[in-house]
Order: sequence, then C-alpha cells, then structure tokens
Amino acid sequence: FTRKARQLLVKGKEVLDALGVRFWLSSGTCLGWFRQCDIITYSKDVDFGIWIKDHKPEIIDAMETAGLPLKHVFGKVSDSYELSFKAGEVKLDIFFFYEEGDTMWNGGTDAKTGEKLKYVFPKFDLCWTLLLDIRVRVPCPTQPYIQANYGKQWDVPVKSWDWKSSAFNVRPNGVWPKSEWKEVIQVYE
Repeated sequence: FTRKARQLLVKGKEVLDALGVRFWLSSGTCLGWFRQCDIITYSKDVDFGIWIKDHKPEIIDAMETAGLPLKHVFGKVSDSYELSFKAGEVKLDIFFFYEEGDTMWNGGTDAKTGEKLKYVFPKFDLCWTLLLDIRVRVPCPTQPYIQANYGKQWDVPVKSWDWKSSAFNVRPNGVWPKSEWKEVIQVYE
C-alpha cells in the first residue's frame, strides 16, 4: 500500500503544482507523517487539504487527464466541497477548507442520507516538510491540527476509524435538501 500511496501522492502533487494550487497533507495522511514519518499502512487513501479560496475548476479535468478518474464530488464550492479520485484501489481525497471566525473547517457528506458534517480546526498556516522524500506542505503548527481531529491520544493507532463519528472535531452541519442531491452528491464508480 505504501508504494501505491506514494505514487498517488506524487501524481496528485504534480497535477496541483502544475495548476498552482497550494495543498497540504490532511487527515490520516498528515497523521501518518506526524506520528510515524510514513504513510499509515492500513489506511485506504491519501488525503489533501486545499483552502477553498485556492480552488480552481480545472482540478477535475487535470486529475482525470493524469489518469486519476473522478470517484465522487460532494458539496458545492460554497459549502462542504470535496473531491475524490481513484488510482486502482487507492483513492485521493481532496478536502476544501473554509475560514470561519478563528477556525477553519472542512465538510463531509453522507451519500446515503445527505447528512452534512463539519470538521473544525484551529486556524493554521502551512510549512514545508518531507514525506517519503517528497516535499509537501503540512498545517503549522501541526499538533493542534492533529489533536483537533484525533484527540489527545493521537499517538495511539486506531485501526477501525469511522469518518462520521470517530473524529473529535466532527459536528452536525444540517442535511442537503433532496432537491440539491444531484448537484451535491455525485458518485462515479
């Protein structure tokens, strides 16, 4: 898995760098870097974060041209936007982050129920680091970001993670109206 995840990390980075879109290691990929300087081997994906102000509509076409087919689009640019691309059995999740007061947040959408979730983080900047000899950005300071998502025991591996309930920073954020589901819940398999 680590080899495939590294290849996906490189390809995603190449696409976003070519578009001039700043991204950082997010969620489990950031945790793996911070906790063990590696990819979490039992993870199923690579996670990037992007500030919504840096979003470019060309991201989807550029990823697909690079051989990463679109798996899903959740939300809309103005609210809880998320993209996912597939590389074999490994996926690249891109979470878009919104600024709200003294916090940042990214959304999540349950494709079956339309339920919206919000993952809240303290504000952060970006700094450079290396993961598997790849130069990437991470949230800085990193520990408050990790602790917001994974709690004070972030250093203890959890192999059965539920994206809707395990995160310490997850909050309900309403439900998408059924009339919007065709726009805000697009799944391609």
